[in-house]
Amino acid sequence: MDDCNIGISGNFRKICGYKPKQGIKRKWYGNQEDIDKEATVLANRGNKITTLVLKENAKLYPVLGNDKTHQLQSSGVVGDYGNGFTHTDTVNILYRGDQERERVQEIVDGARIFSISEKVDGGQNGELAFEFAGYESGMLMSSFEYDTNANSGVATLAVATKEGEEEGTAPKIFQDTDYATTLAFIEAAEYTEPAETTP
Repeated sequence: MDDCNIGISGNFRKICGYKPKQGIKRKWYGNQEDIDKEATVLANRGNKITTLVLKENAKLYPVLGNDKTHQLQSSGVVGDYGNGFTHTDTVNILYRGDQERERVQEIVDGARIFSISEKVDGGQNGELAFEFAGYESGMLMSSFEYDTNANSGVATLAVATKEGEEEGTAPKIFQDTDYATTLAFIEAAEYTEPAETTP
Protein backbone atom coordinates (compact mmCIF):
# COMPACT_ATOMS: atom_id res chain seq x y z
CA MET A 1 0.00 0.00 0.00
CA ASP A 2 1.24 3.50 -0.81
CA ASP A 3 2.72 5.62 1.95
CA CYS A 4 -0.06 8.04 2.85
CA ASN A 5 2.37 10.44 4.54
CA ILE A 6 4.52 11.18 1.50
CA GLY A 7 4.80 14.99 1.42
CA ILE A 8 1.39 15.65 -0.15
CA SER A 9 -0.67 18.34 1.50
CA GLY A 10 -3.87 20.33 1.18
CA ASN A 11 -5.99 19.38 -1.82
CA PHE A 12 -3.27 16.97 -2.90
CA ARG A 13 -3.48 14.70 0.14
CA LYS A 14 -3.52 11.02 -0.74
CA ILE A 15 -6.32 8.88 0.68
CA CYS A 16 -4.96 5.64 2.17
CA GLY A 17 -5.79 2.63 0.05
CA TYR A 18 -7.27 4.74 -2.74
CA LYS A 19 -6.66 3.62 -6.31
CA PRO A 20 -7.82 5.77 -9.22
CA LYS A 21 -10.46 4.08 -11.34
CA GLN A 22 -9.04 5.59 -14.50
CA GLY A 23 -6.48 8.17 -15.47
CA ILE A 24 -2.89 8.95 -14.52
CA LYS A 25 -1.52 7.34 -11.39
CA ARG A 26 2.00 8.81 -11.33
CA LYS A 27 4.14 11.05 -13.51
CA TRP A 28 7.78 11.87 -14.11
CA TYR A 29 9.37 14.52 -16.26
CA GLY A 30 12.83 15.21 -17.64
CA ASN A 31 14.79 17.45 -19.97
CA GLN A 32 14.25 16.43 -23.57
CA GLU A 33 17.91 17.11 -24.32
CA ASP A 34 18.85 14.34 -21.85
CA ILE A 35 17.53 11.62 -24.18
CA ASP A 36 20.20 9.70 -26.06
CA LYS A 37 18.24 9.37 -29.29
CA GLU A 38 20.90 7.37 -31.10
CA ALA A 39 20.74 4.61 -28.48
CA THR A 40 16.99 4.79 -27.76
CA VAL A 41 14.97 2.16 -29.64
CA LEU A 42 11.60 2.94 -31.23
CA ALA A 43 9.10 0.47 -32.68
CA ASN A 44 5.64 0.37 -34.21
CA ARG A 45 6.41 3.15 -36.75
CA GLY A 46 7.72 5.41 -34.00
CA ASN A 47 4.66 5.06 -31.78
CA LYS A 48 6.40 2.95 -29.11
CA ILE A 49 9.63 3.22 -27.11
CA THR A 50 11.02 -0.21 -26.30
CA THR A 51 14.37 0.98 -24.90
CA LEU A 52 14.79 4.46 -23.45
CA VAL A 53 18.40 5.58 -22.96
CA LEU A 54 19.24 8.71 -21.00
CA LYS A 55 22.55 10.54 -21.14
CA GLU A 56 25.00 10.10 -18.28
CA ASN A 57 23.79 11.52 -14.94
CA ALA A 58 20.39 12.46 -16.41
CA LYS A 59 17.46 12.00 -14.04
CA LEU A 60 13.71 11.56 -14.13
CA TYR A 61 11.88 13.86 -11.72
CA PRO A 62 8.70 12.62 -10.00
CA VAL A 63 5.86 15.14 -9.77
CA LEU A 64 3.26 14.97 -7.02
CA GLY A 65 -0.48 15.41 -7.19
CA ASN A 66 -3.46 13.11 -7.69
CA ASP A 67 -5.33 11.60 -10.60
CA LYS A 68 -7.36 14.78 -11.05
CA THR A 69 -4.39 17.14 -11.23
CA HIS A 70 -2.21 15.09 -13.57
CA GLN A 71 -3.40 15.74 -17.10
CA LEU A 72 -2.10 14.92 -20.55
CA GLN A 73 -3.96 16.01 -23.65
CA SER A 74 -3.02 15.41 -27.27
CA SER A 75 -4.63 16.66 -30.44
CA GLY A 76 -3.97 16.23 -34.13
CA VAL A 77 -2.97 19.26 -36.16
CA VAL A 78 -3.27 19.94 -39.87
CA GLY A 79 -1.65 23.21 -40.87
CA ASP A 80 1.01 25.04 -42.82
CA TYR A 81 3.69 22.94 -41.16
CA GLY A 82 2.10 19.63 -42.13
CA ASN A 83 0.28 17.01 -40.09
CA GLY A 84 1.26 16.20 -36.53
CA PHE A 85 0.25 16.20 -32.87
CA THR A 86 0.44 18.77 -30.10
CA HIS A 87 0.67 17.73 -26.45
CA THR A 88 -0.32 19.72 -23.39
CA ASP A 89 0.82 18.35 -20.05
CA THR A 90 0.03 19.60 -16.54
CA VAL A 91 2.96 19.35 -14.11
CA ASN A 92 2.66 19.75 -10.34
CA ILE A 93 5.80 20.43 -8.31
CA LEU A 94 5.85 20.73 -4.53
CA TYR A 95 7.95 23.63 -3.27
CA ARG A 96 10.14 21.73 -0.81
CA GLY A 97 13.30 23.79 -1.14
CA ASP A 98 16.02 24.97 -3.49
CA GLN A 99 15.99 21.85 -5.67
CA GLU A 100 12.33 22.29 -6.65
CA ARG A 101 12.79 26.00 -7.32
CA GLU A 102 15.72 25.19 -9.59
CA ARG A 103 13.59 22.70 -11.51
CA VAL A 104 10.78 25.26 -11.93
CA GLN A 105 13.30 27.88 -13.03
CA GLU A 106 14.75 25.53 -15.65
CA ILE A 107 11.33 25.28 -17.28
CA VAL A 108 10.78 29.04 -17.00
CA ASP A 109 14.16 29.61 -18.67
CA GLY A 110 13.01 27.62 -21.68
CA ALA A 111 13.95 24.00 -21.05
CA ARG A 112 12.09 21.56 -23.27
CA ILE A 113 10.67 18.77 -21.18
CA PHE A 114 9.16 15.34 -21.73
CA SER A 115 6.78 13.51 -19.42
CA ILE A 116 6.18 9.87 -18.58
CA SER A 117 2.70 9.05 -17.26
CA GLU A 118 1.72 5.81 -15.56
CA LYS A 119 -1.89 5.14 -16.46
CA VAL A 120 -4.47 2.90 -14.82
CA ASP A 121 -7.82 1.61 -15.98
CA GLY A 122 -10.93 0.42 -14.21
CA GLY A 123 -10.72 -3.18 -15.34
CA GLN A 124 -8.87 -6.23 -14.10
CA ASN A 125 -5.59 -5.28 -15.76
CA GLY A 126 -4.92 -2.32 -13.45
CA GLU A 127 -1.78 -0.65 -14.75
CA LEU A 128 -1.42 0.01 -18.45
CA ALA A 129 1.70 0.80 -20.42
CA PHE A 130 3.40 4.08 -19.64
CA GLU A 131 2.84 7.03 -21.99
CA PHE A 132 5.69 9.26 -23.13
CA ALA A 133 4.98 12.81 -24.39
CA GLY A 134 7.46 15.26 -25.86
CA TYR A 135 10.01 12.85 -27.30
CA GLU A 136 10.59 14.61 -30.61
CA SER A 137 10.52 18.33 -29.89
CA GLY A 138 9.84 18.59 -26.17
CA MET A 139 7.27 20.83 -24.51
CA LEU A 140 7.72 24.43 -23.37
CA MET A 141 5.97 26.24 -20.51
CA SER A 142 2.63 27.72 -21.54
CA SER A 143 1.25 28.74 -18.13
CA PHE A 144 2.33 28.89 -14.49
CA GLU A 145 0.35 29.16 -11.25
CA TYR A 146 1.60 29.33 -7.68
CA ASP A 147 -0.70 30.36 -4.87
CA THR A 148 0.05 29.21 -1.32
CA ASN A 149 -3.57 29.76 -0.30
CA ALA A 150 -5.03 27.80 -3.20
CA ASN A 151 -2.69 24.86 -3.65
CA SER A 152 -0.65 24.53 -0.47
CA GLY A 153 2.72 25.29 -1.97
CA VAL A 154 2.35 23.38 -5.24
CA ALA A 155 3.54 25.03 -8.42
CA THR A 156 1.22 24.09 -11.27
CA LEU A 157 2.72 24.40 -14.73
CA ALA A 158 1.31 23.61 -18.14
CA VAL A 159 3.79 22.70 -20.84
CA ALA A 160 2.88 22.34 -24.49
CA THR A 161 4.30 21.53 -27.90
CA LYS A 162 5.63 24.68 -29.56
CA GLU A 163 3.65 25.89 -32.56
CA GLY A 164 5.26 24.74 -35.77
CA GLU A 165 7.15 21.93 -34.04
CA GLU A 166 4.41 19.33 -33.84
CA GLU A 167 5.28 15.80 -32.78
CA GLY A 168 5.04 13.05 -35.36
CA THR A 169 2.90 10.80 -33.15
CA ALA A 170 0.41 10.95 -30.32
CA PRO A 171 1.99 10.20 -26.90
CA LYS A 172 4.21 7.17 -27.40
CA ILE A 173 3.75 3.93 -25.51
CA PHE A 174 6.79 3.33 -23.30
CA GLN A 175 7.12 -0.36 -22.62
CA ASP A 176 10.27 -2.42 -22.27
CA THR A 177 9.95 -6.21 -22.21
CA ASP A 178 7.22 -5.89 -19.57
CA TYR A 179 5.64 -3.49 -17.10
CA ALA A 180 7.94 -4.42 -14.20
CA THR A 181 11.10 -3.87 -16.26
CA THR A 182 9.89 -0.48 -17.43
CA LEU A 183 9.02 0.60 -13.89
CA ALA A 184 12.41 -0.62 -12.61
CA PHE A 185 14.17 1.53 -15.21
CA ILE A 186 12.15 4.60 -14.22
CA GLU A 187 12.75 4.12 -10.51
CA ALA A 188 16.48 3.54 -11.04
CA ALA A 189 16.72 6.86 -12.92
CA GLU A 190 14.49 8.74 -10.48
CA TYR A 191 15.92 11.80 -8.78
CA THR A 192 16.16 11.61 -5.00
CA GLU A 193 16.74 14.47 -2.62
CA PRO A 194 20.32 14.71 -1.35
CA ALA A 195 20.72 13.79 2.31
CA GLU A 196 20.89 16.74 4.65
CA THR A 197 24.27 17.21 6.29
CA THR A 198 24.75 18.64 9.75
CA PRO A 199 27.13 21.63 9.71
